[in-house]
Amino acid sequence: MEIFSWILTIATIVAIYSILGLALNIHFGYTNLPNFGIAGFFAVGAYASAILTAPHRFREMEIFAGFPGGMPGRFELPFIAGLLAAIILAALIAFLIGAPLLRLREDYLAVASIGVAEAIHYIALNELWLTTGSAGIRLIPMPTGNRYLFFLLVLLILAIAFWVTQRFYRAPVGRVWRSVREDELITSSLGKSVFSARMWSWIVGCAMMGAAGSLWAHYAMAIQPGEFVPTTTFLVWIFVIVGGLRNNWGVLIGAVLIIGIFEQGTRFLPALGAPYIMPAMRLIIIGLLLILFIRFRPQGAIPERARAIEKHI
Repeated sequence: MEIFSWILTIATIVAIYSILGLALNIHFGYTNLPNFGIAGFFAVGAYASAILTAPHRFREMEIFAGFPGGMPGRFELPFIAGLLAAIILAALIAFLIGAPLLRLREDYLAVASIGVAEAIHYIALNELWLTTGSAGIRLIPMPTGNRYLFFLLVLLILAIAFWVTQRFYRAPVGRVWRSVREDELITSSLGKSVFSARMWSWIVGCAMMGAAGSLWAHYAMAIQPGEFVPTTTFLVWIFVIVGGLRNNWGVLIGAVLIIGIFEQGTRFLPALGAPYIMPAMRLIIIGLLLILFIRFRPQGAIPERARAIEKHI
């Protein structure tokens, strides 16, 4: 049973990260928006859902005795309210920051998105009245009360996210996104608004990241700012590139390979007397794998199909 529980844990984490990968595929794979602020929107979704659903009785815990008035109040709302709030808040923040950011050139957008993620991280760390800072939020309820049923719920939401992403690819808006990716000048000459297309792509992708954050909070049942750091963003970029940018099936394969096998699956390998070596070795292996793919198969494990592109132009 222990091995089954271990596999279930890894599978749940892979499924949640796969949603982040699909969102990045909408941003960079479809529309050429280099979003390096994934961890920020992941955090927005996690904190929004946690604040709305954590039990009010958590206020009385001794750990918060030093806070004025105890721990900030919680609302004990159902999971669906937290999930919807995570999606809406992430989309709203994406809209507000997208207005200035999406007018930037791609390289400047990449740098600015890192700044946005760091700003969100420090808000979570310092706004004690809202997030309780480094102490984090605990006792976040798992909606099904059962890890196996929760895994099925995560798979259902992943399937919906995958279906939506695939539909966008084939829809007229998806064709405009890919046109913007290939040549913004030609797209605008055909009467299409490049900024509007980029904005819609940005909002949809960030909303999906918020949903993933909500699922993460309810699965971990406790969150703190240290979980939402640039490493999260870089892991998502790595498995999307390895799996196959612009191909949603490739994103899933990349998530299983990088997150499931190398990032999570190797956590419990024997340390061989040097426990500090394995974490470094895991990152070295992931880095070498990324280098090999960029060198010998830059299109990823499952590349975008040229025939599909021609069919939908």
